[in-house]
Amino acid sequence: MTFERPDLIGLAPALCFVVALALLSQWRRGVRLVDAYGGPEAALRLAGRRLERFPAIRLIAGLTAIGSLVAVTAGVAPEGPEETPTTPVDLLIAVDVSQSMTGTDVEPSRVSWAQRLVEDVVEAGVAERVALSVFADWSYRLVPLTDDGNVVNFFAPWLIPDLVNSRDQGTSLSVLIDDAVAEWGERAQSDAISILLVVSDGESHDGADAVIASTRAAVEAGIMVWAGGIGTASGSPLTLTGSTALLLDGSGSPVVAGYDEGMLRQIADVGRGAFHEIDSENGIGSLISDLRTLSGGTDSAVEPTRDLTVWLILTGLLLLILDAFLDTGIALRRRP
Repeated sequence: MTFERPDLIGLAPALCFVVALALLSQWRRGVRLVDAYGGPEAALRLAGRRLERFPAIRLIAGLTAIGSLVAVTAGVAPEGPEETPTTPVDLLIAVDVSQSMTGTDVEPSRVSWAQRLVEDVVEAGVAERVALSVFADWSYRLVPLTDDGNVVNFFAPWLIPDLVNSRDQGTSLSVLIDDAVAEWGERAQSDAISILLVVSDGESHDGADAVIASTRAAVEAGIMVWAGGIGTASGSPLTLTGSTALLLDGSGSPVVAGYDEGMLRQIADVGRGAFHEIDSENGIGSLISDLRTLSGGTDSAVEPTRDLTVWLILTGLLLLILDAFLDTGIALRRRP
């Protein structure tokens, strides 16, 4: 039990001494009255209580009442669960906005789930600072590391392939990871866990060797690489922007957006991170839970704190009532 004004606790011994001294004086006076009344039985009939007995119960009740009320006066701090120290997290969320992210094999679309992921992760508060990047065959730092999550969430609805239509020649994961390393080189926080969260369908034209080499370089720079995969093994035919017409390749065949889960899992494995499928609320929730656990936090429900003030006041008042009841001798008073 802790107190807001612990200095007031020093009043308790003085008040207890005063109460004990008063009861002792009253008892000694009662003993004299017993002799004056002609014995214990006569005193009992006249006073309604045993004057010759030391009021031990009254003393205990009085001292306990004083302790309870002094504790209230000192301000009892509510008891709650012990807080677990957490490690600050710097999180860079990198969202793939290449044309393949318009795929609808994950309803309503891959990019819609990417937007939802950004919003939920920021609102969950799993990181002390958050940054936002978009990438296709190039990488662009949309929001540098900031402790203002509202700034990041402001851009979430704009994470659409239209941002990069004129330059979209596929996806380059290695370029993205290299740029993330440069981001932390400029704005590093020494005591924080640095995490790059790659949100993508995993298709990359720069080859697995280049991607893994960049991931290893990130780990050497002190950055963990996580992956959020969006898509299905069957893939999704793509349509022209703003139209329902299928997007065709040079041979006239429909362009199908694939999903390379193996690449994303390999990135997370080499990057000492974790892989999560982002195709449902459960997938996003699982990723958030893992991020929170990494920092030493918890996503379990916090038990409500217990405020003892009311109980201490009630205890003190009931004990004072008990003292008054014993002092009157009602329980021992006999009917004529």
